[in-house]
Amino acid sequence: MKLKLNLSICVVLMLVSSGCGSSNNSSSSGSTGGGGTGGGGTAVTNVYLSGYTTSATTGKGVATYWKNGTATSLTDGTVNSAAYAITVSGSDVYTAGMMLSATTANTVATYWKNDVATNLTDGTKDAEAVAIAVSGSDVYVAGFTISDAGYKVATYWKNGVATNLTDGTSYSDAHTIAVSGSDVYVAGTTMSKTTSSYIATYWKNGTATTLTDGTQIAEALAIAVSGSDVYAAGVTTSASTRRNVATSWKNGLTINLTDGTTDSKALSIAVSGSNVYTAGFVSDATYGTPIATYWKNGVVTNLTDGTKYANAEAIAVSGSDVYVTGLTTSATTGNPVATYWKNGVATNLTDGSSYAVAFAIYIASE
Repeated sequence: MKLKLNLSICVVLMLVSSGCGSSNNSSSSGSTGGGGTGGGGTAVTNVYLSGYTTSATTGKGVATYWKNGTATSLTDGTVNSAAYAITVSGSDVYTAGMMLSATTANTVATYWKNDVATNLTDGTKDAEAVAIAVSGSDVYVAGFTISDAGYKVATYWKNGVATNLTDGTSYSDAHTIAVSGSDVYVAGTTMSKTTSSYIATYWKNGTATTLTDGTQIAEALAIAVSGSDVYAAGVTTSASTRRNVATSWKNGLTINLTDGTTDSKALSIAVSGSNVYTAGFVSDATYGTPIATYWKNGVVTNLTDGTKYANAEAIAVSGSDVYVTGLTTSATTGNPVATYWKNGVATNLTDGSSYAVAFAIYIASE
């Protein structure tokens, strides 16, 4: 997604294309991960979300995060920006996303610690940061850079130092990151040099594992690690209908969440005990509009009715509570509204007077 495009176009692209804000929810710390429990006394559950709002003055996208519904703007609206991912470590809030370079008009991969920005790239070429994880004092960010050949390159940064996961001679992208112990997992997309189709791929410490064979278009948009098990979520393509199929994988085993009758995608995955939660969208059979959806162990729950655009970008689980975030559409203005659901009940973070989307969620018990 490129915010230097018209914002209305960007929202449509998010609904039918990538899962920028999606990441893991397991024992490791990731952009949509569940938080731990604080010390003695009664724990307070805090809901952190990240995305963008729109400046009333400039009309530009403003990277934003919310804590329990209260918004913090990370930029001033001079240039377009967005926060695709969020995590919390202690009292510090980390977000990752992009800002537009005022000099080159290219996107700059950026992360913020609290409200202080760190640019990971210099704006010479487009780059974006779409996922973030913190382990101890180390900050891990995933996204893409652009190679000298002009292709997207799946990239992650550890404490600002970039590691390219491919050689840049063909397309690749990194959509999410998870850290488990000393292991770094990144999920994303590579391209078959034979068929030119996207291949769902994840990397463990830089070593690639392909989840699909390149005969059909597929992407891995989210990853979670629980013990020795590696879970991923994303999209494959139905061989019979050519529709997008929301898909998850456990240790490489494919699980289709829909039958390919209508388009669907899984943009986020969370693991809690023996339960696997995925979130994304299914296109309504009547209207063709995306329905914000999540699945628990493959059983679907629709969060919206399909009469207006909606999407579930990320999911997190805390105890018996299921949190999903994304967007709905204002019935009054038709603008996207940053929204999250707790156990199916919607809370709007914005009023629909201007464009806003929440891409990521993190639940912290403090």
